[in-house]
Amino acid sequence: MTFIPPQEDIVPSQLGPEYLGFDHILWYVGNAKQAASYYITRWGFKSIAYKGPENGSNHIAGHVIKNGDVIFVFISPIISFPCNKLDYKTTSEEKQQLQEIQDHLLKHGDGVKDIAFRVSADVKPIFDKAIAAGGQAVHQPTTIKDAGNGVIQTCTIGSYGDTTHTLVNRRNYKGCFMPGFQPVDESDPIERYLPQVDFMNIDHCVGNQPWDGLDPTVSL
Repeated sequence: MTFIPPQEDIVPSQLGPEYLGFDHILWYVGNAKQAASYYITRWGFKSIAYKGPENGSNHIAGHVIKNGDVIFVFISPIISFPCNKLDYKTTSEEKQQLQEIQDHLLKHGDGVKDIAFRVSADVKPIFDKAIAAGGQAVHQPTTIKDAGNGVIQTCTIGSYGDTTHTLVNRRNYKGCFMPGFQPVDESDPIERYLPQVDFMNIDHCVGNQPWDGLDPTVSL
């Protein structure tokens, strides 16, 4: 048996000091409200943010839930694609997002689309490094202003399969989740009858790879 001194790291981390951990896990599902309700009633999550027709999102619904530092985001389409009947009120960007969600659901069913990481620095140098290592540029670094809540910086990188990674810099943002979402203050009435379930944070996520597919993915 080989003894490894406590101070020696078997797999030295390549993560810089700007990496803070997981920001959220985003799922594409057929029914976002139902999916969120399952985790609320079974796993002790609380609803913290929402977007849908009530606050201007006419093409998708999003439910954000939280337990400890664990944040899940469930997104589902409100209308089908192609959406000819709603062309007059649906932008090209919204149509593209609708098609992406529908294609993902058709191929995978309900499942994780994006594993987002929180960082404390400008996302562009990290983005550039990942692209140079073979990552796919899905969304370029973008700074979004949210009236009254500051600014948030994001970018998205494709890694393996249809899974993406979004980098999120929240240093100057105080909104409930992301621009376009509104805070949820009321709780599900059933919560008062359920035992408390305490999560701390996400330890790790596993992305299964095909034969000889691990090394190219790890290189990112």
